[in-house]
Amino acid sequence: MRQDHSVRAMDITSPANPEVHDFVQGSVNDASALSKALEGVNAIIIGHMASRGSYFSVEAPFDINVKGTAQIFETALKRGIRRVVLISSTAVVHRQVKEGLPISRESSYSPTSIYALTKVLQENIARYYHEEHGFEVACLRPTHIICEDSFTDKYGHQYDKATWQFIDPRDIARAAIAAIHLPKLGFEVFHLMTGPEAETFADVAHTRSILGWEPLHRFDALREKAESTKAS
Repeated sequence: MRQDHSVRAMDITSPANPEVHDFVQGSVNDASALSKALEGVNAIIIGHMASRGSYFSVEAPFDINVKGTAQIFETALKRGIRRVVLISSTAVVHRQVKEGLPISRESSYSPTSIYALTKVLQENIARYYHEEHGFEVACLRPTHIICEDSFTDKYGHQYDKATWQFIDPRDIARAAIAAIHLPKLGFEVFHLMTGPEAETFADVAHTRSILGWEPLHRFDALREKAESTKAS
């Protein structure tokens, strides 16, 4: 993203990447930290979430994922920022995914976990600010975020077979950039998957058409490995 943009990062902990120079450390529920982070900004990408081990109760997930998202939008409203990309999740329609049903922008919400419920609420917060305050919002819905280089997820789990739900984080970033530059944006949902038969199970064609997005990471090596194993 830094190739073509000035990027400011915000997180609760200091960045591990030494190349991140413009950085604000603080909580999404800290009004002063948010105000500092959004000063001079003309677009926001929201990707925060409560830690993985906190979903045994609603306290931290609601405080961070839900209240934090509302705080970001409210601070953006005061700062005059109206373009927001929300990294959501297909967890918001997880019941359809579990049942093997195709998912689309019109699919009804069907969360099956506290995490998924908070993502539904994030999308509803975003829709409220769109409808009441004219925010331009793109909700990106990835599923299994896997690095194609190592075939591992963010928790270190390694995979030897690709599913339709796979998406590399760099392709998510490219979709976010495309959404920031989209000439006309109301409130749009974009599904992000690049694994085998992704377009059979989700309306990825809409994402590619509207955003002009072409994924670069299709997990071909995993496909070839799976086919080779099957042939053996």
